[in-house]
Amino acid sequence: MEVRTDPRLLRSREAMVAAATALLTESGMEAVTHQTVATRAGVGRATVYRHWPTLHSLRMAALDAGMPPLPPMPERLRVASGGDPRAELIHRLSELAERWDDEQAGAVLATILGGSRHDEGIRRLRESLVDQIAEALRPAVTEAVKRGRLRSDVTSAAFARATAGPLFFERFLAGNRLGSDTVSAVVDAALKGLS
Repeated sequence: MEVRTDPRLLRSREAMVAAATALLTESGMEAVTHQTVATRAGVGRATVYRHWPTLHSLRMAALDAGMPPLPPMPERLRVASGGDPRAELIHRLSELAERWDDEQAGAVLATILGGSRHDEGIRRLRESLVDQIAEALRPAVTEAVKRGRLRSDVTSAAFARATAGPLFFERFLAGNRLGSDTVSAVVDAALKGLS
């Protein structure tokens, strides 16, 4: 027998997650409480508690929603590039750069980085983000190794560190937006350095 979820339940959950993520972005993690989320989402506080019985679980939901996984590489782009790994790497890292340029993602990332030293759940979320970046780059890195553009010992995790690190520095420490020229330069430097 198929169990159906009430669409109102899904809508209210989505509204609560959006409210929690917006509060996090606007005012930081401390602003995310059951009461503030209920008020912002237009639901009762008991409804918020029913979904997230603890403040920690509510805040983790806000963090998780604020940094969704990168979407799969569109096949049409892969075909259009002729399978060129450089083009795919630039595309994937441009998606990451666009996300990091977003105010919400920046606030969420800052919270994850700050909280991961003290909170096991946030530490796991940080590790998940690192793994997602490496996984998004894996097909292009594998192809670059096959074509001799990268050394055979270069992993997607190593390439992610060589590219996401400089992009992170440029965006969050230097305070600059990440344009296509920056992403291309970082990819080309990594391809050259790891070849």
